[in-house]
Formats: sequence, C-alpha cells, structure tokens
Amino acid sequence: MRKIVLLVLFVAGCSSYAPPRARMSNSDVLIGTWRVLRYETWNSQGLKLTPFGDPAAGYAVFDATGHAFIQLMRTPPAEPFASPAAPTPEEIRTAYFGFAAYYGTYTIDEAGRMVTIHVEGSNMPSYTGTDQVRPFRVEGETLTLGVPGQYRATLVRVR
Repeated sequence: MRKIVLLVLFVAGCSSYAPPRARMSNSDVLIGTWRVLRYETWNSQGLKLTPFGDPAAGYAVFDATGHAFIQLMRTPPAEPFASPAAPTPEEIRTAYFGFAAYYGTYTIDEAGRMVTIHVEGSNMPSYTGTDQVRPFRVEGETLTLGVPGQYRATLVRVR
C-alpha cells in the first residue's frame, strides 16, 4: 500500500512540474504593451526635435497573434474644439499633427533586429497599405525603435 501511495504522489508531482521557460526569441521579446516615454526626430541640420512633446504620450502593442497597434499623442494635448461640430481649419491642423496612429500585422527579422508593421489602417493616409520597417533593441524593460539621426522612440514595458 505504501508503494502505491508513493507512486501516486510521485506521478502527481511530475505532472505539475513545468521546466523553466527557455530564453525568449526576438519574435517573443516584443510581445506586450509598451508605453511611449520619448519620441525624437532630427532635422537636416542634425538638431534634435520632439514633435510630440517631451514627454510624448502613447502606446505600442505587439500581441501574440501577430498584430500591432501604435498610437502617439502630443503632450500637452490640443485644446478642445471651440465648436466640436464645426472645428476651424487651425484646430483640425493642430489635432491632426498632434496624433499619429496605425495598426496591422507585424513580422520580425530576428537576425537584423527589424520589425515590419504591415499597415492595414492609419490616420496618416500615406501609411495605409505600406510596410513600416523599424530597427529595434530591447534592453531589460526598455524598447528602442528607430534609426539614429532620423527618429527614435523610447518605450517601457507596461506591467
């Protein structure tokens, strides 16, 4: 009887054992929600700009199904429209240039550390139907996307 009890306990213990997770591949490392901390660009003279404010606001989401959702917003945000039903051209311009969003599927080139977002929709008409290729680097809980001297987004993983 004692042998049967020990065997049952051994089998039960083995069935709940899960080996430690293997090191994440680059394709897994982006999965999650990332909060935008900074978004920087550089002009033709090499001057660094912060077109969405400092700090910028927004999120990038890369899910396990291969979908990505990116949103950036200027801080502070644009003022509310004086007349929401009839915004002025200047109000529309300020709102448009203060927000950027796009979504679609994504693929990763692990060797080149590049993520390609296959854009299905965007508030920027020139993005829709394009592939947006972004070099990336993950260090701890920080994600950096961008090309040095052109643009750089710095994000932190949301927990």
